[in-house]
Amino acid sequence: MEIGFPYKEEESDIFEFVKRPRIKLKIFSQFASDWVILDEVLADTGADFCVLPRYIGETVVEDITTGKYVEIKGVVPSTRLIAYIHQLKIKIADRELETYIAIADSDDVPSIFGRVKGLDEFDAKFLKGEKVKLHWEE
Repeated sequence: MEIGFPYKEEESDIFEFVKRPRIKLKIFSQFASDWVILDEVLADTGADFCVLPRYIGETVVEDITTGKYVEIKGVVPSTRLIAYIHQLKIKIADRELETYIAIADSDDVPSIFGRVKGLDEFDAKFLKGEKVKLHWEE
């Protein structure tokens, strides 16, 4: 099975505009016992795992701090993002999987779909800055 998502054109501080691979997924809310739709999640091959901002995390778990405490380093190694790792269910189209999601202790981070138990579970194709396709065997 395969699903495709067009890149989204967004403003950039460096370039006037840049296209980014944004995908749509659902995450199961333990708090509400229902699926929460996330429309604009960055598909990021450079991210080790999935990340959510605090305000979204608080809709899927009752207390984000019950997860494993981690400090995430990115492009600037001296800057650290405090987050809490939770094992949660996500769904992309009809493909459901459990993955590790870092819920940030900040609202100022994007939703990211990273590699471990995320993108690596699919054959992902990034097509010339226009579309991302995720393929999987049923």
